[in-house]
Amino acid sequence: MTPPRAQRSSTAASELELEEPRPLPRVYECDQCGASFEGDPAGSGLLVWTRGEEVRREEPPLCKDCAEQLTVGALLKWDLEEEEEG
Repeated sequence: MTPPRAQRSSTAASELELEEPRPLPRVYECDQCGASFEGDPAGSGLLVWTRGEEVRREEPPLCKDCAEQLTVGALLKWDLEEEEEG
């Protein structure tokens, strides 16, 4: 006598195929204000420093509000510097 075979129903098999693990959203801390947020950063800062011959660079994450404020502030400063030169 042959042993019975395990049978899967087609609905059980399709349910298993549909259940894929979802990645957890990444949580960041804004380097400017310290607020925690989920998802991709709206921007990043740029820190550059040297140590001997080595140049190090870091791009810390920024929340939406801080990224907007820093961008507008930088553009205004750049515009003022151009007016002073010309």
